[in-house]
Amino acid sequence: MTIKISFIAPSEYGKNTAVNILKERFRLINIKLALPLYKLQEDFYRFIRKEMLGEQDGELLQYYGSKIRKENSNFLIDEFSKKLKNIENFDGIITNDDCRPPDYQYLKEKGFIFIKINGFKRNRIDHTKCDPKCKLEWHNQIPCDYEVNNYGSMQEYRVNLFKLMTKILAKEAKDERKYQI
Repeated sequence: MTIKISFIAPSEYGKNTAVNILKERFRLINIKLALPLYKLQEDFYRFIRKEMLGEQDGELLQYYGSKIRKENSNFLIDEFSKKLKNIENFDGIITNDDCRPPDYQYLKEKGFIFIKINGFKRNRIDHTKCDPKCKLEWHNQIPCDYEVNNYGSMQEYRVNLFKLMTKILAKEAKDERKYQI
């Protein structure tokens, strides 16, 4: 059984952390819809001979995302689609940790379940913060199927995610049996 999950939340709420937590117990592949933007960010800093120490440049990523969508609105979806097609028979969980409003309909059509992360902005060390008012940021516009809380400790977040996954797996298994009759 394959389950597709897209985490939605503002920057620094724990989307990538959720993926890493789920990897502890589940067979999982994460496909970053914005991977081309991260590659461009790496190229940019290599080009100007400045070392990034694992942090992100939110401002630059937003710029690249906006510019790419302006010049070729389907580019990010097309690249994501190629990666998704390569693992279409994967038995496990496929995640995406960076859904933005323009990507929602495509991901929904591909069968992704949307999990909203409730919480607050964590102190991630970024080179430059993103603009939370940018139209590409998540502004509570994306409908969600489930919600998970990330208000407390990492252990509490872990427990909340595993409880939610138990619920999702039970529902998906039930739905799969329903369609096999």
